[in-house]
Amino acid sequence: MFKRVLVGGFLATVLMSPAGADTLDAYLSQESAQLTYLTDSSRIGLGGADLSFGFFFNDDSDMMLSTGLSVAGVPAGDQPLTFGLGGKAYLGLIDDPDDNFQSLALGGEVRYTIPSNTPMYIAAEGYYGPRVTTFSDARDLLDLAVRYEVEVTPGARGFIGYRHLEADMDKRRDYKMDDHVHFGVRFNF
Repeated sequence: MFKRVLVGGFLATVLMSPAGADTLDAYLSQESAQLTYLTDSSRIGLGGADLSFGFFFNDDSDMMLSTGLSVAGVPAGDQPLTFGLGGKAYLGLIDDPDDNFQSLALGGEVRYTIPSNTPMYIAAEGYYGPRVTTFSDARDLLDLAVRYEVEVTPGARGFIGYRHLEADMDKRRDYKMDDHVHFGVRFNF
């Protein structure tokens, strides 16, 4: 029942959002999937940042919701690098053993634009929730990802990536929810 409420809440957030400059990001691997909706934070009264809502699940029946707020910018000068900093809140349900966790994590992203006629990017991001901000049945959370993106059209990108998502659970140390190569698409609308 609680899992249905999580999925319903995520879909309501995505579907009820007013039109604007939004992004839908989805990936699939052999054993996991993630759907993320990104929008401008001005919708909650804070301009200049990106607001994200994510829903993750895997073939072990684990589920996780995440929401984040991040800012990104280009350093001084004409450089192909973009840096970002932010925070995320995670709510996870582990199927076996029957555990759950909540975590507040800080992290960031670095993105390199490859100079070419076809826009291409390499991005890496990482978030860490230590013991002091991780609750319930977990001690800490680590979320790392890298990806290579290619812009297919001005509103769509394809990507290949790798994600390592791990929670240090009370009953199961270093429980990996995702540790796979994935393929995905990103739509801007």
